[in-house]
Amino acid sequence: MYVADTKRYDAIAYRRCGRSGLKLPPISLGLWQNFGGQDVFGTGRAVIRRAFDKGVTHFDLANNYGPPYGSAEENFGLVLKKDFSSHRDEMIISSKAGWDMWPGPYGAGGSRKHLLASLEQSLKRMGVEYVDIFYSHRPTLDVPLEETIAALVQMVRQGKALYVGISSYGPDRTREAER
Repeated sequence: MYVADTKRYDAIAYRRCGRSGLKLPPISLGLWQNFGGQDVFGTGRAVIRRAFDKGVTHFDLANNYGPPYGSAEENFGLVLKKDFSSHRDEMIISSKAGWDMWPGPYGAGGSRKHLLASLEQSLKRMGVEYVDIFYSHRPTLDVPLEETIAALVQMVRQGKALYVGISSYGPDRTREAER
């Protein structure tokens, strides 16, 4: 049974994120290419435990992290259930969508359909009711920015994401999204 280090918050300074009340550690653990599949579960679990014991509370995922796609979220969900269920409120779990995930016209991009479906799938894979942060993973020029932003706002209103954001957007597109 995992027991978290009681001194995990002593050596790390958390920083406020933008104009929000959210505080993030100076380093996050990204679970992209190193936490997918069954062969790495034990190693991934050890890394997540060690990171948490050192005060890392932000765990960054995406719907297509693996490989195979979705497996990083599945593995993280198993670790969360086995080791961190009593620590969920101490953690910042983020996920995102926008890159290829499944075949067809809605398998990628910034459409409302893709983003909302991706969030639902991510929540199911991780076994959580909400994520702390959900990002649009990349701009999609053939989808109106207003549609992407409206989908993100809907996630917050539904209580499925506490915060939302954008990733890999250039400065002009970011300023446009802020309006």
